[in-house]
Amino acid sequence: MKSNAEWKAWGKHDPLFAVSSWEGKGKTDAAPWTDEEFYALGEKDWADFKKRWNAYGLSLGHCLEIGCGAGRITRQLAVDFERVTALDVSEDQIAYAKSRIASQNVQFCVTNGTEIPVPDASVDAVFSCHVFQHFDTFTDAEKVFAEIVAKMRPGASLCIHLPVFHLPQSPVAPLMESLHQLSKLAGTIKANLNRARGKLIMRGLWYGRDLLVTSLARLNLKDIEIHGFHLTSNHSWHDFVLARKGEPGS
Repeated sequence: MKSNAEWKAWGKHDPLFAVSSWEGKGKTDAAPWTDEEFYALGEKDWADFKKRWNAYGLSLGHCLEIGCGAGRITRQLAVDFERVTALDVSEDQIAYAKSRIASQNVQFCVTNGTEIPVPDASVDAVFSCHVFQHFDTFTDAEKVFAEIVAKMRPGASLCIHLPVFHLPQSPVAPLMESLHQLSKLAGTIKANLNRARGKLIMRGLWYGRDLLVTSLARLNLKDIEIHGFHLTSNHSWHDFVLARKGEPGS
């Protein structure tokens, strides 16, 4: 995926700010993230995420984390789950997380972003935060979702953060969709130009609710729900999709 390049670069440049891009918290700012602050933020945010996931239904066996970064949430997953497989495309982010998370039930793996190095039907839960929002295209996301579903046991659930929008049914809906597509195209052109110049970038990808739900249903995901809420930590709005894998042939 094209987005891998910038996340490898961010992992080298500023692994903590890359994960939690709060104003004034970059490594060259007056008050950059400290490890203590960064992992305390992960603890607070995980409490918000877990609350919603628990209400939906959560099995605490083997958890797969997509895009673990420096381990902000991984540290908390290790407390609650029997086993955690944490993946990231950045070797530097994985190295940072390994050096600060000593939990014996966590396995860190560097991946290419689409391949998941665990056996099929072997995980009970899949979590991801601040990852899918930075993919280049919806097609990239579909590839990752398909790989995730292959690794889930029947009945396993996922809880994945990604920004969602919904266009209302109205006479202007086609126009709004066209404007959205133009905005995406302009963003892609700008991103490719900045990549060619070697600039650090963070792509932003929004997901249409109806297209997302239809795509997940085709992968045999059931009980699909989308929830949005303000985080306790900084009151920023986060959308999450929750879903379960159906039985074979269901």
